[in-house]
Amino acid sequence: MRARAFGLVLAICGFAIPRLSAEITRIEIVSAKPWLDGHPVGKAGAYEKLQGRIYFAVDPESPSSRHIADVSLAPRNAQGRVEFSSDFVVLRPRDPSLARHSVFLEIPNRGHTQSNRMFFSTAPGSGFDILNLDANGLNDAFLFEQGFTVAWIGWQFDLGPDLIRLDARAANVNSVVRDSIIVNAPGLRAARLGGSNSYCASDAAQPNARLIVRNRFNDRGRTIARADWAFARLTSDGEQPDPCGIVYKHGFEPGQIYEVVYQGAHPPVAGLGEAAVRDFVSWLKFGGTSSTAGSPLREHPETLARVIAYGYSQSGRFLRDFLYHGFNADERGRQVFDGMFVASAGGGRGSFDHRYAMPGEAGNSVLADLRPADLFPFTDSVEPDPATGARDGLLASAEASHTVPKIFYTFSSTEYWARAGSLTYTSVDGARELPFSPNSRLYFFPGTPHSHGPFPPSRQRGAYSNFSNFASSGWSFRALLLDLDDWIAKATTPPGSAYPHLGRELVSREHVTFPSIPGVEFPAWMPRNWRMDFGPEFPAKGIISIEPPKLGDAYRILVPQVNRDGIDLGGVRIPEIAVPLGTFTGWNYQLPVHPNLDYLGGLIGSFIPFPATAADRKKSQDSRASIAERYSSREDFLTKIRAAAQNLAAQRFLRTDDIPEIVAENARYWDALATGR
Repeated sequence: MRARAFGLVLAICGFAIPRLSAEITRIEIVSAKPWLDGHPVGKAGAYEKLQGRIYFAVDPESPSSRHIADVSLAPRNAQGRVEFSSDFVVLRPRDPSLARHSVFLEIPNRGHTQSNRMFFSTAPGSGFDILNLDANGLNDAFLFEQGFTVAWIGWQFDLGPDLIRLDARAANVNSVVRDSIIVNAPGLRAARLGGSNSYCASDAAQPNARLIVRNRFNDRGRTIARADWAFARLTSDGEQPDPCGIVYKHGFEPGQIYEVVYQGAHPPVAGLGEAAVRDFVSWLKFGGTSSTAGSPLREHPETLARVIAYGYSQSGRFLRDFLYHGFNADERGRQVFDGMFVASAGGGRGSFDHRYAMPGEAGNSVLADLRPADLFPFTDSVEPDPATGARDGLLASAEASHTVPKIFYTFSSTEYWARAGSLTYTSVDGARELPFSPNSRLYFFPGTPHSHGPFPPSRQRGAYSNFSNFASSGWSFRALLLDLDDWIAKATTPPGSAYPHLGRELVSREHVTFPSIPGVEFPAWMPRNWRMDFGPEFPAKGIISIEPPKLGDAYRILVPQVNRDGIDLGGVRIPEIAVPLGTFTGWNYQLPVHPNLDYLGGLIGSFIPFPATAADRKKSQDSRASIAERYSSREDFLTKIRAAAQNLAAQRFLRTDDIPEIVAENARYWDALATGR
């Protein structure tokens, strides 16, 4: 049966599998058809889409399951295994002779792709829904033109049915869990529990549950009288008991942290998501049992010779956690991913594999209140933490199993300001630099934000004090992906790491020499990251027994020094940063401002345009040179942009083929900004 047949529904039934193994037991392909109506996509020709569901079973007693929190408490089948399943989507060239022998497997971010506007782009408003891939608005198809097989698999359990997701079994346990409520406006009395980032209470009574209010993350806080709040919801008939809601009769005060600590209901075994990714990629590369040998997904195994993982933000933190927990070795000790493109993860991992995991939560930089996201160790190599006595490294497990992939880490400026980025290569006290693995590179893109905004720049309806930052490293990501694939396939040495080093380029926040700009205040604080104690069973078993966690000393986090325009030093300077029309930063202020929470603008950066003329500069008393003082004309500006792009292409940070569009893009920036409009 051909995989490209329309309306295909294929079920490959599983047989008994060997003891001590985690396997794909069944594959259901519910759709296999030409993509983009069979129209060719560059040199790779036409693509086809295969979509369906993968069924897994893991032995909870297997050594490879030891990092999956609570898997031993999940229901088992007749063979003693824990079953679960995931959605998958695969796009591949219909003619295998035109395919690159590489799989680009993106880890979905909360069920969505982050490759759009990085490795391909769709027309505004057309979108790119993984489960319903209608890309008729595809106006740039770089990833597909290069012949990559592109795949997604669901790993996150707490998503709606319309998103690519994992179906995980729940553990037979109830224990302590914590939800947080932070509001910006007065008048709120009721809030919901049990959403995508929390859990319902096991029951609505719970006399020993606590509601705590704090002014700062590191305050001890005070406990609100149990009679003043309830697990409930507000209805037209008044307050009704509800284990998935909370009602506080005095109302939540803006800018305060409210935490309800209670007994939660049975938590899904979240760590099965990492096992799903491991076993799917292993199966793609090496095949599986006889029960899945005939799957159309592997009818051209030569096109699956190597697999590169891509993850942006949450998905990049997932990959760091995946490496840390040793999942890049499959059940037989074979290396799973050949390469990883870990973008904008900073120093964090995530709430992915522990009891009552909250995968959608991040660090304190986005007001995710003291979640186990930015945890030691941060560096590739083993490092000590003198404050706790811990000694560990991100790649220690992979190094022990000889399964370290080739890794590209990329940072925007925001990763230093909001994602503890400096800790990935400094000691925990910020006093010295530590080496990356020989298999790793770090590329920092100064002046770029974690979440880039639209152009023309806006303040997003008054939500931020400065214009949002529109600079993007997307053009460089394309070149880097090819560099990474060549490193794996041809042993071609990639560009050397480029990032700010301790001393002149990497400093404490208070030593940044930011220029004087009218109406712009350089941050007097930044998000902090503390050592957190979640209880004695958390490090080895993922069981949280202390909520809120006990806080130790804060880590010392450093940020890039800036030039006289306020743009970061060090790293790979994309053309709009090398030849700027304004100041680009990795920080902004969300409104209302919450200095007591050390909160800035989350993951949003700032764009502060230069004065248009010398007269404008003098009138406003801006210390930065005006656009007219920097560039004699539009042509002069674009000549400098082209030269900056060509310089990056010579270093393999850009593709020569992309330079005309980069110049055209910057021409649009000039036309909007150079006139002062």
